[in-house]
Amino acid sequence: MLVLLLVIHSLLIFQLIWVLYNSTAFPKSSLRANTPIKPLCILIPARNEADNIERLLESLIPQQDYIKEILVLDDQSTDGTSAVVRQFQYKLSNLKLYQGKDLPSGWTGKNFACQQLGEHAEGEWLLFLDADVTVEKNGLALLQPFLDRNYRMISAFPRQRVHTFLERMLVPFMIFLVICHLPIRQVTKTQDPKFTAAHGAFICIHKESYQNAGSHAAIKSAIVDDMELMRLMKRSQFPVALLRGEKFASMRMYETNRSVWLGFRKNIFTGTGSNIFLTLFICLLYALVYVLPTVCIFFGLIAGDMQIVLAAVTAYLIGAVIKVFIDSQAKTSWYTSFLFPIGCSCFILLALDAIRIHKQREGYEWKGRRYYE
Repeated sequence: MLVLLLVIHSLLIFQLIWVLYNSTAFPKSSLRANTPIKPLCILIPARNEADNIERLLESLIPQQDYIKEILVLDDQSTDGTSAVVRQFQYKLSNLKLYQGKDLPSGWTGKNFACQQLGEHAEGEWLLFLDADVTVEKNGLALLQPFLDRNYRMISAFPRQRVHTFLERMLVPFMIFLVICHLPIRQVTKTQDPKFTAAHGAFICIHKESYQNAGSHAAIKSAIVDDMELMRLMKRSQFPVALLRGEKFASMRMYETNRSVWLGFRKNIFTGTGSNIFLTLFICLLYALVYVLPTVCIFFGLIAGDMQIVLAAVTAYLIGAVIKVFIDSQAKTSWYTSFLFPIGCSCFILLALDAIRIHKQREGYEWKGRRYYE
């Protein structure tokens, strides 16, 4: 066991070095006084978002200098989403509300909603925002310099607001997985679709390039729509960028433990290309590197083997440094980072449940719809 823990030390130290290096790879830019304004067309698909969309629309009111139009598509909501949106039409003169059409066969709900919004949009740059996003003060202004750097698609990871237990355990894993495993420089430097990461809550895309690539119609059945959209743009030879998004926007993706589980379950397995062996390998790796040391601490204490305890505590602390560093940069509640063995265990169980759903062909449930791969 001691030898295994020493191997885990080596893996974790390598991971820490990689994380420190990889975290510097996100494209950077600063707002200058002479930065030309390229007004954005804000596109918001909304299905049963009456409790969320008000906060988003409020955040857009002081940033209208950077907005050409705001289009909201009510995707057959049953909770009064349209009524909330209409209340803002006197505050946002460029706000337009559309009613979504019936979902055609072969489409996922969000892809069809985004396709309809894209067809109505008139701007050069389209900014797709989820209804649970809040745009930060000066967020749209800070985005402007990136629109003048030859990128044709930009996606950013908003700062995550977390409250419930599973939110705290699982939501920060999105950026954790990216920084730990994806060479971020390769997202921008190569057109290879293997090097892809995106967050569907915040996608800014050049309209003509988007249309030439095939728009959302080309990925109409994709469950992980954000990743597939970036892969589509890369295959069409359009340059893309992945940004840190804390300065642009914040969001609370899920508000209950159940919605956290259902939301991530539909993405986690398809996010690995529905590759069972890759998903199981990641689960095994995380169990070995992040969970096992904590288990060894307790067994070492019970057995009175202080060598094992010391080695296991060292492994735990290196893992904690990695998690705290990533969570602090992402401006999430870093103090819960010390519970990362529990978070990793939840992640593993979630991945196994997603594989079960895939193998039994039950389909992934989300917002009253069921999607099958």
